[in-house]
Amino acid sequence: MELRPVRVEDEEALLDFLDRLCVNSRRMRFFTGAADLRGAAHWAATASANGIVALDASGDLVGHAAYAPLDDEGAEVAVEVADRLHGLGLGTILVERLAEVAEARGIPRFVAEVLPENRAMLAVFRDGFDAKVTFDRGTETVEFPTSAWRLARERFG
Repeated sequence: MELRPVRVEDEEALLDFLDRLCVNSRRMRFFTGAADLRGAAHWAATASANGIVALDASGDLVGHAAYAPLDDEGAEVAVEVADRLHGLGLGTILVERLAEVAEARGIPRFVAEVLPENRAMLAVFRDGFDAKVTFDRGTETVEFPTSAWRLARERFG
């Protein structure tokens, strides 16, 4: 598995990757099964300084994680993993690497909104990063320091 920063030229591969996600995976990531995938791929590719991709042995894009700064105190993190790789640790690896980058750039914490039924993603945040999770208006809000990448690497690395 290769992990690297997102590049502008990754936009079509990101669109193809998002298009291959099942409707439920899209709903878990975008809170709707009818997300604007072209817009999401464009954002992901143009936010390259804040994102990483995972490529399998054949060079296919199989995972993506990015963050968007919220304020001086934190950034919102988002992750998506190919359906065939759910439950194998790729989400944890992507968040860990992204948190390491964010911490080096002076971002002290990550937050994320997760649907309550997305137990797998909630487990990634809780088990890997000791995230604080609170329920608010139909979603779980996850919060943890970016420095928690060390904890995840120690536990799973």
